[in-house]
Amino acid sequence: METLISDRSLETFLELEFGPGPNDATPLGDIAASLVSLDELLRDLASIAAYPSDAEFRSIEVVAIEMRRPLKVKLSLIAISPDAVKAFQEICRDIIVQRERRGQHPVTLGNVQTVLELRGSLGHARLTENEAKRIYGHVVALHNAEVPLKRVEVKTE
Repeated sequence: METLISDRSLETFLELEFGPGPNDATPLGDIAASLVSLDELLRDLASIAAYPSDAEFRSIEVVAIEMRRPLKVKLSLIAISPDAVKAFQEICRDIIVQRERRGQHPVTLGNVQTVLELRGSLGHARLTENEAKRIYGHVVALHNAEVPLKRVEVKTE
């Protein structure tokens, strides 16, 4: 049986930065809820980008948490396509901008579909209505989170 050895030097990492929540606090429960939404969003995008392939193995792991201000979380990504990471980064960027502008341009299901399809973030994949609704749910959860996402940076190490 052949054993596959992961080349850690080609691993993709996401560095996430969260701003303070109400009263300048950073409640860890709210960060955990946001991390769940981010994980589900990234997995959904990875599945869509991988279509028609049905790759079963994908790994998203928290590898570091820096408990200073701002709070930073580093995620390790394995078997997540560059298209999915690009789409994830674009969606997060839009969420961050919308939160800063609070209410000027509300996030809508149409916006999410347009962002992904027009920017070509998912290659040639087309979103089904159910996929778009699921992604929209993650976007709304992140947009309304108590502790805002402030920065997303992709690194390959």
